[in-house]
Amino acid sequence: MDMEKLNYGHVILFRISGSLDEENVCELRLAIADYIKRRKSCVVLNLQDVEMMDQVSAGYLLECLQMARRKGGDLKLVKPSTFIEQLFRFLGIWHYFEIYATETGAVDAFKLAA
Repeated sequence: MDMEKLNYGHVILFRISGSLDEENVCELRLAIADYIKRRKSCVVLNLQDVEMMDQVSAGYLLECLQMARRKGGDLKLVKPSTFIEQLFRFLGIWHYFEIYATETGAVDAFKLAA
């Protein structure tokens, strides 16, 4: 997994590529938790280049979503693959996430909500 972080004011954007699995998802989870603790609870995850994700990773993303919402923010997803959508639907968590076609759309959604 590769991870790029971009700041857009009160929004943090993570561009993720490669595979998200039990071995490397903790790095992403810790990075998201660190930003949320620093009062940047508006998180966008671009999953466009994520080739594979396991159930553990999906569970951690749901945990990060809940953490952000407890702090008054949210976690929005950009372009999850069909595989990720099917995994989230199978796990019954798809409906918890807001999905966007572009990074700009997801970031702007936080601005509109503010």
